[in-house]
Amino acid sequence: MQMTGGQALAQSLKIEGVETIFALPGIQLDFLFDGLWEERDHFKVLHTRHEQATAYMADGFARSTGKIGTFIVVPGPGVLNATAALSTAYACSSPVLCVTGQIDSTLIGKGRGALHEINDQPGLLRHLTKSAEGAMRPEEIPGMVRRAVRELMTGRPRPVSIEVPPDILGTVADVTLLEPESFDRSQLHQADPDRLEQAAQILGKSENPVICAGGGVLSAEAWEEVRELSRILEAPVIMTANGRGVVSDHDYHAQVGRVAQMQLLAKADAVLVIGTRFLAGIPGPGGVEVTGTVIQADIDPEEIGRNRSADLALLGDAKHTATELVRRVPKHNRTRTSREAELRGVKDAQRKAYDTTPWQRDMINVMREVMPEDGILVSESTQVGYVAQGGAFPVYQPRGIFTSGYQGTLGYGYATALGVQVGNPDRKVVSISGDGGFMYNVQELSTHAQQNIPLVAVVFNDNMFGNVRRIQEQRYQGHGMGTDLNNPDFQKVAELFGVTGYRAKDSVEFRSALDRALASNKPALIEVTQPPTPNLPAAAPMPPVPPRPVLHF
Repeated sequence: MQMTGGQALAQSLKIEGVETIFALPGIQLDFLFDGLWEERDHFKVLHTRHEQATAYMADGFARSTGKIGTFIVVPGPGVLNATAALSTAYACSSPVLCVTGQIDSTLIGKGRGALHEINDQPGLLRHLTKSAEGAMRPEEIPGMVRRAVRELMTGRPRPVSIEVPPDILGTVADVTLLEPESFDRSQLHQADPDRLEQAAQILGKSENPVICAGGGVLSAEAWEEVRELSRILEAPVIMTANGRGVVSDHDYHAQVGRVAQMQLLAKADAVLVIGTRFLAGIPGPGGVEVTGTVIQADIDPEEIGRNRSADLALLGDAKHTATELVRRVPKHNRTRTSREAELRGVKDAQRKAYDTTPWQRDMINVMREVMPEDGILVSESTQVGYVAQGGAFPVYQPRGIFTSGYQGTLGYGYATALGVQVGNPDRKVVSISGDGGFMYNVQELSTHAQQNIPLVAVVFNDNMFGNVRRIQEQRYQGHGMGTDLNNPDFQKVAELFGVTGYRAKDSVEFRSALDRALASNKPALIEVTQPPTPNLPAAAPMPPVPPRPVLHF
């Protein structure tokens, strides 16, 4: 069929099931947006005020729904603006599709200073994605999109990028569109049966088995199977920050936090590590010595043994692996007695540990009590966030809390939560940011209001980059630099953009504001006055550094 490259790309995205797109248009993308306009009854295109937000929103949409999160940006500076979000999606194994323009195909690599030209854009993107590919003829576009979707939906989910130059988007050619194709990770990636049987024997015969579950379990939608396995083994499930919700925190098997790691892993004689990098056992602060047999199950062969050697590796999809273990373990399983009293005791000890950070704990308790059980919290690098994602915020359903993982990206929380809310219109979503992090994407208050996204954004304001200031004061003899912030009135700024603003100075006022904001089902922001971070107890105190040498000139 005769069509432009832009039409071919739009039609291919439609065939692959993409419906929601976060985007910022530009001259190199005009023919693509014209193709999207033709299918405006199918596509929901949400434009933001900065490319960073398009990628963060796509990440939030993807991780909270399990669907592909798609964003479109112009080449060069548009791509560069999105890289912090892309690196975060990569770190958190998020199926994000980056669609970007290019300069004209005849100018690529010439260095002539074409608009938005950067040196080796695909090479840059390959460091932030699972794969990066371009099409140099309209006829190549359907195959390129299909390969991108295959990468996203098979193996470990991570971002993928595709690009098409503007002259190719505008070229008319005879393009053959592809028929839809389905992908099932659990069928495509299966662990070796003999190794599964060996794992079942080890787990079944163990006295104190422990399961460590990460975000890979959520990506594979294997939470029911992991829950059943924990019941069969009467095993606690220690969840990582991005694995929260694999087991509901109502369940005594659900464990999270340092206390659980110390008490349960130390005496475990068998540990099933599934869908996580497994940081326990690494030398240094935070490491927990594990002496039991470690079985590591992961879809990514590069993760097996990366952080801690595994005694037995199960390479395959988490859902298939857990399903097989549920089937195989019972025939090897020893007689089990309930560990409820023991495991509830561990949970109680972990809860008491949060008493060392009472201000943060009180704010978290308000959010948990006001939000419905299926509510979603998007946490950022801020004092309340550190304690919340460490376990103080109970999670009752899968995909109930999201963090930026090991990237620790400032600016992540608010923009990502907008995408989470778009993908989950029937769930209440709350984001938490510090005043420093919120300002990274403050312009998205415009998107918040214009797209009528009923997210409640909470900003904890102490007028500083608080954690950096704390470190400077406590570790470097008070040598503060670069941390004071001159902030606007966030409530008024929100209202100027058309977002309902609230203010709270304590947990009582915060409860009232959050209750009203969630009940309104409208775009909302709550500014909470926070004591200076150095005056708050730290979630993870750090010792002072040794005195530095005194320089004499």
